[in-house]
Amino acid sequence: MIGTYAAAVQRILIGRLLATLGATVAAVGTFVPWLLSGTRQRNSYEIFSLVDRLGFSQSSVAGLGLRLWPALPFLLVLAVALQWFHRRWITGLVATVVVVYAGIVSLAVRSARSTSLITIESGSLVTLIGTVVLAVGALVSTLLNEPSRIVSDETRETNTSGETNPRV
Repeated sequence: MIGTYAAAVQRILIGRLLATLGATVAAVGTFVPWLLSGTRQRNSYEIFSLVDRLGFSQSSVAGLGLRLWPALPFLLVLAVALQWFHRRWITGLVATVVVVYAGIVSLAVRSARSTSLITIESGSLVTLIGTVVLAVGALVSTLLNEPSRIVSDETRETNTSGETNPRV
């Protein structure tokens, strides 16, 4: 159990910093080359025209995810902002949506077959790693977000004279 209020706040801060780091890595990963098309490297924002060549139909989940991909930086910023200005269930919901969305698209592109014209590069892996770190940070931050309640539960167990108080 967490012994003091300061320790609880420190753990929450670690979760928020992890979430921020993860979102930053994910955002940087979107600009790292995802594909090598002929002799040109393409980041995640330049692969819209190659959705069919990657083996995804435009109406598939991965094809739709790639088409909506330019919204990802805004979703990452929203997820991180909510970590710092915490509203428990909204924060968890937004972080989950961002992690699942970016993770599925990154995995889909990462698992696409390379052809003679298209080679999969490391950008999708960097983005995927960032989303995993974001998920861990958001989980830590969300689960440990109420230090005053944790400390008050512990202080309720014993009073200043050392006698045990019943929990209300």
